[in-house]
Amino acid sequence: MTQGRQYRRLGKFELHEPLGEGAMGVVWKAYDSVLRRYVALKLLGSKFGKTLDMRERFLREARAAAALQHPNIITVYDLGEAEGQLFIAMELIEGKDLSELIGGRDPLALERKLDIVIEVLQGLAYAHDRGVIHRDIKPANVRIANDGRVKIMDFGIARLQSAEITGSGAIVGTPTYMAPEQITNGPISAVTDVFAVGCMLYELLAYQKPFEGESIHGVLYQVLTTDPKALRTVAPSIPASLERVVFKAMAKAPEDRYASAREMRSTLVAIRAALSGAGETTTQRLVGRWTPVPAAILRLARPMSLRARLITLGALAAVVSVLAYFSLSSHAGTGSEAPTEPVTVGTPGPVILNPALSSMRDSVFAARTRAEAAGAMKNNVGSWLVGETMLQGAEQAVSSGSLSRATSAYSVALDQYRRARREVDSLRADALHLYDRAKAVVVALPTGPQRTRATAALTRADSLMRGMDFTLARLAAQEAEDIVVAAGLAPPSVQPADPQGAVGTLLEDLARAVETERLTNLRALFAAPLTDKDARGWQDLFRTAQHLTARFTPDRIAVRGSTASTTVQALYRFVPAEGGAQRELRPKLAMRFTKTGSGWRIADMREVP
Repeated sequence: MTQGRQYRRLGKFELHEPLGEGAMGVVWKAYDSVLRRYVALKLLGSKFGKTLDMRERFLREARAAAALQHPNIITVYDLGEAEGQLFIAMELIEGKDLSELIGGRDPLALERKLDIVIEVLQGLAYAHDRGVIHRDIKPANVRIANDGRVKIMDFGIARLQSAEITGSGAIVGTPTYMAPEQITNGPISAVTDVFAVGCMLYELLAYQKPFEGESIHGVLYQVLTTDPKALRTVAPSIPASLERVVFKAMAKAPEDRYASAREMRSTLVAIRAALSGAGETTTQRLVGRWTPVPAAILRLARPMSLRARLITLGALAAVVSVLAYFSLSSHAGTGSEAPTEPVTVGTPGPVILNPALSSMRDSVFAARTRAEAAGAMKNNVGSWLVGETMLQGAEQAVSSGSLSRATSAYSVALDQYRRARREVDSLRADALHLYDRAKAVVVALPTGPQRTRATAALTRADSLMRGMDFTLARLAAQEAEDIVVAAGLAPPSVQPADPQGAVGTLLEDLARAVETERLTNLRALFAAPLTDKDARGWQDLFRTAQHLTARFTPDRIAVRGSTASTTVQALYRFVPAEGGAQRELRPKLAMRFTKTGSGWRIADMREVP
């Protein structure tokens, strides 16, 4: 099968040819030399392979997909790691992606188009029943096999529906097919995938996307505020009943869509069956405009639990910004870049911005500059994206002379840029805290390969911090700390904000570190390196004591700013190394503490009479 040619090998796989590249890695056509079959082998990209977060995402994708065994979902054969490379071996399907068929405007019969979407809905209904939401349904993720089978690909950003969602709030998905709740960080459910199927069906029927713009912001604006052109104006032969199905699936509010993929499939099956009968009876067409009133956007939160509502209220400003944006214009946005010079517009004659509006506009651009300088754009902060969209809408409103709408949009944009600054500052603080914590334990490692690796990860984190890439900096710092933990060194516990509570936690860590009888664990708790004398003292204790336990009981802790001091009664219980009965030592210690970037640490510790 591979005569006369040598292929690059990865474990048991021969890599024959690349099939494509996605956000997480490259997919190869590969040959499994053990099971003797061709597979689609997905490899995690080298730039992500060493970060814990991306490895976990890769494994989560594989496990979620591997649990789904359905004729309309790509089958996962194997999952593992070879030569330090994570991989997923999947069913290899010869054929075309639906995006290729649409791009080539293949003359498919209407019945065949419906059959494709019906099969997609069958696969999604199966996945949804098992708590898995795809989140990125689009033509490029639907494979049409040469024998006509339809397969959903790439559950790469799927998450278990019951999983806790954490992270920076970055928007995940493909803008043209994203439901409004994905853009506004609302609750994701099965009907989020239904919205994407509606968009895909619209494109398959009309050979044009339902939402288009010159930039991502223009597309997001369209998704949030406007409906696509009436389907029968671009595809007159489409039955009115099918047009209603498409627009119901693409309803802005989740509860206005089909309740499930299975319900939408049943409706399409009925239409598909009727296509062989008499012509479609003329019925009233779906209203093509979503009324931009507060009740409409509030419906987005209606299916949520009380707890979920409280969690998302913190992001309500983003939703409110969408509301304000709804009122900007009934026309689609272009997403063009906002001008940086003052605008003079008007109809019929030139209209100069009034001083109040001009001042507000200046404030918006100043807030935008500050947020960008802080790293909001680089870290893909959600409020930044909403602010950009709002600002562009405001600029368009100014250009059309709609100054009242511009005022509303500028006001919301200003709030979003300020929020973006706060969000990115929080990301920075979180990354810096983890960096400082990792640094404190890395220096405690003895010289060797593990310290070299941990130091390299820490250096990478430092470089990313300087480049204001706080999300990746946090991952690199986490990697450094993980190396330390794997080496057997216990990092300090998370300390409470209260200084006295923090010192108490530190003393508990000290007791545990003593009980490990490892000098490296002690070093991680001190603000400065241990002196040779102190190190020898601890090593003498560890050498002469077996089954060592420790307890440190402080007297009143005196706190002065970033320093603290107390007298501690220590208790060491152990069995002498030479044998005999258990013994106790009860030294009294004078201890000083200092607050560092990674928490409170021991500054000095000495025995007193």
